[in-house]
Amino acid sequence: MKSIVRVASNNNFNCTDTEYAQLDKFAAENPDKMFFVNSNARTPGLKNITAHPYKAVITVNPDLKVSATLTKRAESVASKVAFYRVKWLPEEPTIVHLVETMLAKAPVVITMQRFNSNATMERFHVNKDHYAHDCSRFRLQGEALQSLEAYVDTLASYGKKLYICDRKGLGCLGCGLCATLNGAPEGTKIESLNLSTSGVCPYSCPDCYAKAMQKFLVGTGKAPMAYDKIKPNKKQSGQTEHIKHARQKAAA
Repeated sequence: MKSIVRVASNNNFNCTDTEYAQLDKFAAENPDKMFFVNSNARTPGLKNITAHPYKAVITVNPDLKVSATLTKRAESVASKVAFYRVKWLPEEPTIVHLVETMLAKAPVVITMQRFNSNATMERFHVNKDHYAHDCSRFRLQGEALQSLEAYVDTLASYGKKLYICDRKGLGCLGCGLCATLNGAPEGTKIESLNLSTSGVCPYSCPDCYAKAMQKFLVGTGKAPMAYDKIKPNKKQSGQTEHIKHARQKAAA
């Protein structure tokens, strides 16, 4: 296997027949690559995942709120899930309960929510003391970060398949979960593919990095993203400023 390809890294895989037809074509043309799709529990056609061979990564709480309806919808496609993605906020017991609910169905990867502004943090009533401004975003730090890591390590010690996305802060090259949790060998190259049949993501998740970049690109007269091209994005190739900063700290 040459690489593993995350389909819809910068948009949302809406699970439509037209998207699957286009994905089938890419898969046939690239037999040395493994493809998996990226979607969220708000996607109306999510159950269509079970009718196709590709594994999926499903974000269960895309809006940072826990919803019984969305949780149930995500659970209904567990047979095709490589891992569930849960967005993390500190001191939020409903999210802890969500993590443990989804662990009963499939592996769970926690994404530490990063905020663009104080306004968004106030909107979600988070304790600002738990965040530090680093590389243009507010990121989890201090005791709240240590508490999350201890929680994950404790459950993992009991055999639970619970992980933190990019725990080392070194990007996909230092994480590899998208590969290993899809059954690919450790160290497999990870790439992206944003299908033109998916278009721009119809959702507006809190402080979405992809949405912010798309707004910038459109504002400068460019397309919102590169469609129908298989290539590593900046996080997958280790080119973001945050990853460069983390590498410098690790080397110091």
